[in-house]
Amino acid sequence: MQHQEPLFPVFLKQGRSRRRHKVGYIRQDGTFAIDPVFDDGFPFFEGLAAVQVGRKWGYVDTSGTFVIPATLNSGDCFSEGLVTFFGGRGWGHVDRTGSIVVPPRYQRPAAFHEGLACVAVDEQVGFVDAHGIEVVPPSYQDGREFSEGLAPVKTDGKWGYIDPAGNFVIPPQFVGGLAGPFRKGLARVDRNGSWGYIRNNGSFVIPAKYDVAYDFSEGFAEVKMAGLSGFISQEGEMVIVPQFPYAGPFSEGLARVHEKGEGTFSSVGFINQTGEFVIPPRFGLATRFRNGLCLVTTENEIGYINRIGDFVWRGAYVEARIGMDLRF
Repeated sequence: MQHQEPLFPVFLKQGRSRRRHKVGYIRQDGTFAIDPVFDDGFPFFEGLAAVQVGRKWGYVDTSGTFVIPATLNSGDCFSEGLVTFFGGRGWGHVDRTGSIVVPPRYQRPAAFHEGLACVAVDEQVGFVDAHGIEVVPPSYQDGREFSEGLAPVKTDGKWGYIDPAGNFVIPPQFVGGLAGPFRKGLARVDRNGSWGYIRNNGSFVIPAKYDVAYDFSEGFAEVKMAGLSGFISQEGEMVIVPQFPYAGPFSEGLARVHEKGEGTFSSVGFINQTGEFVIPPRFGLATRFRNGLCLVTTENEIGYINRIGDFVWRGAYVEARIGMDLRF
């Protein structure tokens, strides 16, 4: 299979409004591969990107050619050959030809992970396969995607983990906000307001002692204590002490962190895995590095930087749908 050059959505301001923009796609060197002719757009995943024309969404390949015409009511990112769409009364899935595989009858969008998608009917959660068959009937209060063969589900107010057949491997026992996916054999769980990490047999390997804990990425996880974020290793060692108001996961060796300024203002920079700033804080918003680039904003600009912090493309600031969207 021929390697496809990564492309990145860019947002070009239209007129004086900061909310009006057109979307095109650039290469890693900042040159345009697809002209900015769309009203909105998502990143490329699995060779296709959702783009908006008027009020409708379709999907283009890396040449900018529509593979799925702009006739859908929603756009998202492909996962395992399928993508969610809103059919008027509910959410379903279409394949790469635009054919409906899972009818739009569910209450929330859900990406496929390990062959199953977490769906909801009448406020009950279950799992559907890529043929539209409910292999785990909706019967849980809440749930999240499968990872490493297990999915967290909530029943009677407690979280546990099931296998793809719907059998509990880790019985419901965790009381709190939610339970996270497994990453390299560890999953974050909330035990009565304190967070820690368990193995796939349900035993704690990192004690529940953090105010908040996040998923592991590249061997490190963000944790919060006394309102500040730091990072731990998979052995539970505090490798970067909590010192940042906010942070994000490591991606391509760098993590987004906020440095507090005057009042409530904070600026964003990037640290390496020893906690040293590689890119000093000077951005307003930032996503994560993907294929060597990261989408950032300043007070007056939006653009992509490389791993040393240089802009490869920049334009006038617009209120694009980036927030902290990790799909970028």
